Amino acid sequence: MLERLGRIKSKVLRRTDSPGRAESEPETPQIPEPHPQGLHKLFPEDENQPGSPGPQGPQKYPVDIIAVHGLNGGSYSTWTHKPDKTLWLRDLLPGFLPGCRVYTYGYPSQIFSESFGRVHDFARRLLIEIRDLQDGSTTRPRPIIFVCHSLGGIVFKQALVLAHQDDKLYGQVLKSVVGVAFLATPHRGSDVAKFGNVVGTIINTFMATATSGARPRAVRTDLLHHLRPHSDGLQDLNEAARGRLQSLAVVSFYELNPTSPLSSLIVDRTSATIGIAHEEVFPMYEDHTSISRFPGDTKSYKMIASAIRRMAAQSADTSHSLGRVSTHSSNRTLSEVERACVKLLHQNRRLDQDDDKSRPPKPLPGTCQWIRSHESFVSFLGKGGNALLWLTGHPGCGKTMLSFSLYRYFEEHYANVKSVNVLIYFCSSTYSKQTDAREVLIGLIFQIISRHRSMISHVRRVFEVQGQSMMESFSSLWNIFLGIVKDPKAGTLYIILDALDECEKQSCKRLIAAISEILEESVRSNTRVKFLITSRPFLHETYARSNRALQQQISIDNGQTGYVEDLERYIQQRVEEISINRKYPSHVRDYLLETMRAKADRTFLWIHMVLASVEESLLSSISDFRGIISSIPDELADTYMRYLSAISSKHQHQAAHFIKLLLASSRPLELDELNIAFTIKDSHGTAEDVELDAQTAFSHTVQGILGPLARVHGSQISLVHQSLKEFLLGTAEKPRSFCATHAVNTKGSALQLASACIQYLRLDDFGNDLFSSDVVPNLHDELPVGDSGGTFWDEGPTLDSDLLFLDPDVLHPKICDSITSKYGFYSYASLHWAEHFALCEESASDMLRDAATELLDVKKASCRNWLQFYRTKSVDFLDDGFIDQHPIVLAAYFNLQTALKDLLGSGNTPLAVKNRGLFWACRLGHGSVVTTLLTAGADPNSREVQQQSALTVASQHGHLECVMTVMALERTDINAGGRRGRNALSFACGNGHESIVKKLLARKDCNADHMDDSKATPFFWAVGGGHHSIISTLARHPAVNINHQDKNGRTAVSWAAGDGMDDTLKLLLKIPGIDVNLQDTKGKSPLSWAADYGCANTVAVLLESTAVDILSVDETGRNAISWAAGGGHYDCLVKLLGKRKVGADVEDTAGWTPLAWAIHKDSPKTIHTLISDGGVDIERMDRSGRTALNWAVEYGHAPVVQVLLQAGASPDSRGNGGGSAIRTAIRFGRNDLLDMLKKYSIEWETD
Repeated sequence: MLERLGRIKSKVLRRTDSPGRAESEPETPQIPEPHPQGLHKLFPEDENQPGSPGPQGPQKYPVDIIAVHGLNGGSYSTWTHKPDKTLWLRDLLPGFLPGCRVYTYGYPSQIFSESFGRVHDFARRLLIEIRDLQDGSTTRPRPIIFVCHSLGGIVFKQALVLAHQDDKLYGQVLKSVVGVAFLATPHRGSDVAKFGNVVGTIINTFMATATSGARPRAVRTDLLHHLRPHSDGLQDLNEAARGRLQSLAVVSFYELNPTSPLSSLIVDRTSATIGIAHEEVFPMYEDHTSISRFPGDTKSYKMIASAIRRMAAQSADTSHSLGRVSTHSSNRTLSEVERACVKLLHQNRRLDQDDDKSRPPKPLPGTCQWIRSHESFVSFLGKGGNALLWLTGHPGCGKTMLSFSLYRYFEEHYANVKSVNVLIYFCSSTYSKQTDAREVLIGLIFQIISRHRSMISHVRRVFEVQGQSMMESFSSLWNIFLGIVKDPKAGTLYIILDALDECEKQSCKRLIAAISEILEESVRSNTRVKFLITSRPFLHETYARSNRALQQQISIDNGQTGYVEDLERYIQQRVEEISINRKYPSHVRDYLLETMRAKADRTFLWIHMVLASVEESLLSSISDFRGIISSIPDELADTYMRYLSAISSKHQHQAAHFIKLLLASSRPLELDELNIAFTIKDSHGTAEDVELDAQTAFSHTVQGILGPLARVHGSQISLVHQSLKEFLLGTAEKPRSFCATHAVNTKGSALQLASACIQYLRLDDFGNDLFSSDVVPNLHDELPVGDSGGTFWDEGPTLDSDLLFLDPDVLHPKICDSITSKYGFYSYASLHWAEHFALCEESASDMLRDAATELLDVKKASCRNWLQFYRTKSVDFLDDGFIDQHPIVLAAYFNLQTALKDLLGSGNTPLAVKNRGLFWACRLGHGSVVTTLLTAGADPNSREVQQQSALTVASQHGHLECVMTVMALERTDINAGGRRGRNALSFACGNGHESIVKKLLARKDCNADHMDDSKATPFFWAVGGGHHSIISTLARHPAVNINHQDKNGRTAVSWAAGDGMDDTLKLLLKIPGIDVNLQDTKGKSPLSWAADYGCANTVAVLLESTAVDILSVDETGRNAISWAAGGGHYDCLVKLLGKRKVGADVEDTAGWTPLAWAIHKDSPKTIHTLISDGGVDIERMDRSGRTALNWAVEYGHAPVVQVLLQAGASPDSRGNGGGSAIRTAIRFGRNDLLDMLKKYSIEWETD
């Protein structure tokens, strides 16, 4: 490594001592200076010539084209094909776009540059130059189309955002922009930039040393840093620009060829596209450099030129009447905390929810429409408040296809209605992991905040209190969802929950109960949420019998005329399609139609499976088809049994193998992954050995053996339906089961897949450290700075790729990708072996147990490799210290109970190791592991990560079994403080884990009023989380002080009022002995907190209580009316004045009245309310002898001045200082207000 850095240093030193390449190259008269900065006209050269006429007539496209180059580019060189010096923007485009003008914009973007300019500076300079150009023109501003290469697209987006923010300065420029063409713009960054940033820092260090303090041409690491993958700057800019781009024509071109000397793309498709609905995307057979340079009329040039011409034509059609996104729209930039919330939600979503492969097929045209006119559906849509409609059907009847069809119908029907949002969640558990109701809520919350970013505030409030643990609390997630639902900005929500019966049983019960509650509170809550649920009939029957709110139902496959007609239509279209493709004669087609209709029996899955068999059949006589159809029993279970019996006797063992692997899989398996898992044996030593024995036509093999039981979609394979999984597990222990289902149970299936994973991870290929920098191949021996023939951004001095690939921040993901591409099963095996083995340890052979234990030994490369892969790729990763952990800690983390016992029994284990293992077992809810470690002597009071103990972390994350196990020990201190001094009860109360709360309170030594570092008690945290049942439980506890004050003197009532928690506040006010007026350390009451934060609902709740002191003032003399007025909270003020007008004209200690605060806030509506409803004297003078009107004029608040004048304020009133409002306007140069004041002045003429 040191030798490599030495070579780099010597190369850089040579570069600083020698003349640059630019000096030795001959000048080319056709191309101006390579990097002129600012806006320059390329065409037409003559200022008096408006544009050249083209073959189709003059002035057809009167638009301005502005080209913005990228990193290390130039305003001319980026667009010039070097061999023949063709500058296509000047030499080709005007002829294709007659009437256009073409400009190029330059800025200091060279990697080696002395400039300190930032993207923000380049963008503002661009706006200024365009504005000056327009201001200096005598003609109407033309529509503008931008053409942006690489970093130039980032500069353009920044300019767009700035123009919206400063629309008074750049409003005309903004109105002129009609479209943009992005050429390989790294919207989400580029790995090359990240590599280059590291190398640039090294080079800058060497150059600074070499020049002894003189200022060299340093590497612009700031620009490279800006382009790093998913950098904060790029993410913020993307979020801010997306809404602004909605009204523009957007076309994006991405490269398909790598740029020498790299072997990968600099900007791939994902990064080069924005992802907005109307964006046109074009792949280009170019590299990152050639995508902006064309020698002539090439296909690539035509593609870009045609896209520009289409945008120009659209601009002409609109005649400059361009629809704009409001410059004051809600497209705000997320804060760091809010981005963390979004990331957390994204990581905890079901991975297949956004996968197109997991979505149901599109319904055939004309199907799934019957439900729209169904009486119950029409009634459901017409209900004014919250409503629910439950669609039930037996397995295989097409419920998911129908729900997806309704989702698309709602989306299209309400496409232009901003107050309506449509959400959908698929609860299908075709794979081994069942959906949990928390995942459902996470999915719904993520969907709504993706559309309305302001809703992230509901997530942020809970996140700031609970952190990541909120994701494990159903109560917390439901409260977030409820807050979103109640937010007026949410409007009407249509929520489709598909296959709810496939959701985990207990969490499903909680979700249905919560939905029932929101349905019953429809009138009181003033919300509009319409739930549409699909499930098998039993789930509806279980919950709807005793709950009227859940009873509205449509039984899909029970006599619905429309459903039967859909099946008829499906049979008709599929048979027609198969007949045409196979060229069946008409009598065969008619036979299939008639027979399928007669045998369908309202089961879509049966139809689908039988027609699939017909289509795949190599024999096509009517007799053959009769045999296929007659071999399918009427009942679906018999259908599955018949398919199992049809498996060839010589393939029964292979079929059982496949079925177990598919049943156990944690996610959809790729065909290659299943092939390896099916093939691998103990005798295999290398991946090549496995590959030699693998099936060469695997898709054919697995489908031929399993037949219709398996479904291949693209490169992935799964069981055909959830009902098949249940059938297989349900028949595994029955007599007369087929060989293919022998030992098909949860443990047996897990053992099959775990064995494959473990064997694969122990192959010789992974016996060396794959993540060591020593094994990274050297691509080149030298770093050619300034003399490389190949470039990876643009022309000019470049940084070679060999050093770039040594950046540690991107090295491991690159290595992981490399491993995955070479070893097809490594990713799945690394990420999932432990979870599978945890289910079947007891059934495993001694040899397999020993192999698993070896994978927990970090001294071995096979262990370090999968751990590093897991650390890099797993979304469930929690501990950065994995690679250095003891095998016992790893066994505890991954819930490997048997391995843990073996390790504990093999020698003396340090107490610190046991304690850390206990922490992770409690954190992750591994109850048996907790028992084992405590029995082995682990200390339950040990402080581990973030000062958390086993009990506090188990309570925080809702693991009741772990809590009870730890509490059972006498030596456990249940009141010990963890993170921020919070004890176990505090965490359980804050996160809504009611069962744990009750267990803790049942202990006599439990301190129910424990104070944390902020002196907040568990009662505070329960209130902050909105967990009503826990609040009631604590309020009844004799040791709990419901009026406790924290270190700032605030009570739970104060926090609920200030946080706008009206439902929780109502509950608190019902508690006997609650004090609603307790002031904090600065004398501020709960009512003042609610008024200050604009919480009109909690203000209303407090005002309903006769115990509330409306006139309470704090140490500054301000009351609730003053705080509401000062914040401009009109709704709060109306409620306060409606209750009692006294206090609306009272001075605080500084002599300010509520009217003065409202004027300072520039809130005309609030001022009008004070004057009309509050009995305010508008001519009252303050301590300086000035009136309200006088101050409003000095502030320059024109709307406020208008309100005061209309209410009778005199512009002639003179205070003690002798100056009237008119004189104030003159003195402060408020000419805009002077005419308004004169109209109301009596004395002006005499003055």
